[in-house]
Amino acid sequence: MKAGTIRKLANEHSVEVLESAIEALVEGEPLPITVDGEDDGERLTHVNLALRIRRRADSGEDLKVVFRDVMAQVRGLLQNDS
Repeated sequence: MKAGTIRKLANEHSVEVLESAIEALVEGEPLPITVDGEDDGERLTHVNLALRIRRRADSGEDLKVVFRDVMAQVRGLLQNDS
C-alpha cells in the first residue's frame, strides 16, 4: 500500500470515477484510470481507500485531515499488538 498513490487518486478523481475503477477491478475489466500497484489486490486497496477519503471530503471534511485520519485507521488495523 502506497500512501502517495492513495492521496493522488483521492485528489484527482470523483466518487463516480473511483467507484467505476473498483467495479472494473472486481470484474477483471480494463481500468478507466491509471492506478499504480503491484497487482490487482494492491490497486483495489488504493482505490477503496481513495474512495473512502473522497466521500468524506465531498461531505465537507478537509481532504488533508481525512487522509491523515484514514491512514491512521489503516495503520491501527495493521499493528500487531502481540
